[in-house]
Amino acid sequence: MATRLNPFGPEYLDDPYRVFKDARADARAYYSEDLGYWILTRYEDIRQVIRDTVNFSADAANTPLQPFGKPVLEELAKADFRPVRVLVDNDPPGHVRVRRQVNKAFNAQRVKLMEEPVRELTRRHIDRFAGQQEVEFVSALAWPLPALVLFHLFGMPDSYLEVVKNGSADRVILTTGRPDEQEALRAAKGLADFYALCRQLIDDRLENPRDDFPSDLIRAGEGQEEPLTTRELVQVMYSMLFAGHETTTGHLTHLVRRVLLEPGLWQRLREDRSLIPNVVEEVLRLEAPVINWRRRAKHDVEVGGVTIPADAKILLLLGSANHDEEFFEDADALQPERRNARHHLTFGFGEHLCLGAPLARLEGRVVLEELVDRFASPSLPEQELEFTPSILFRSPKALTITL
Repeated sequence: MATRLNPFGPEYLDDPYRVFKDARADARAYYSEDLGYWILTRYEDIRQVIRDTVNFSADAANTPLQPFGKPVLEELAKADFRPVRVLVDNDPPGHVRVRRQVNKAFNAQRVKLMEEPVRELTRRHIDRFAGQQEVEFVSALAWPLPALVLFHLFGMPDSYLEVVKNGSADRVILTTGRPDEQEALRAAKGLADFYALCRQLIDDRLENPRDDFPSDLIRAGEGQEEPLTTRELVQVMYSMLFAGHETTTGHLTHLVRRVLLEPGLWQRLREDRSLIPNVVEEVLRLEAPVINWRRRAKHDVEVGGVTIPADAKILLLLGSANHDEEFFEDADALQPERRNARHHLTFGFGEHLCLGAPLARLEGRVVLEELVDRFASPSLPEQELEFTPSILFRSPKALTITL
């Protein structure tokens, strides 16, 4: 079973949820020699690890799956790429210090004000393909929209779209995949350009503050005993500019696909839009764009009836937890009225709950509302989906829709 739980194997890439189902039935924990990780499959075990900052560290969250070679390191050095721990890979008390300042800048009021810009951007992109018979949904809407939403928040011009989107895709390949030497070097160049852009953005706002998130982030340190350093500010931008759109692109693609796969659901949503928020939660549960996450055991600790040794790397199968039959009744079914749909672990749990969760939910709701309003009965033609091999992420590269 540990061999089948291989994110780079054909069976897993084809349908990880079938593999997860067999794994949950077989055992709660495995050790993978190939990955060098302990793998957890059950909801309660995974939630326990995520919330427990005493026995488990988040410092493995951003660790490259395979070490960078010398050419990659030299390429990254050109951009002064020296990451520091700020959010997802930071433990208390350091995480608390950074998160408190980020929360002051990325607050509920700022997100609430984003609904109209998100709706306007969504309508603008839909207008471009509304008259077509078919559309490739990822490139037409899911790929650009989440980044452009962030640009609105961050005071960035749309011209940065290619650098940010391509650099983020290169980060996925370089840090969560198994690229060969040539592909790794190509990805390093894209990642370096992306990181340099984040540094340029912070340098500019330090000199020329505005009414945007980077400027608010800098201002959030005023009066603090330990304001964020310039390198930490750059790292926060690098983290949020990546996480704030890469995963939402996957979420929007999964959302539209799963709704179209459910007989009659599209028409139900046209007739009753109040179902849409919970449908968004159900698809976040069923098709997590971040399908796995990582932790490290600080010392010997028992989880799932197994003693995981100190310093061991742990792979948390979030996608498996979200399909756990012991927590979600009829777990593989999309149920628009499911009462505990929001209890999924797609956004994490506890202290490291995803900062961008409210914005991702907003984008999913608005995009689905606009699509069901505009198109009466779209459908999915027969097609094979392709996924980038990654230990953490799972999103279709393309999705064709007949309008």
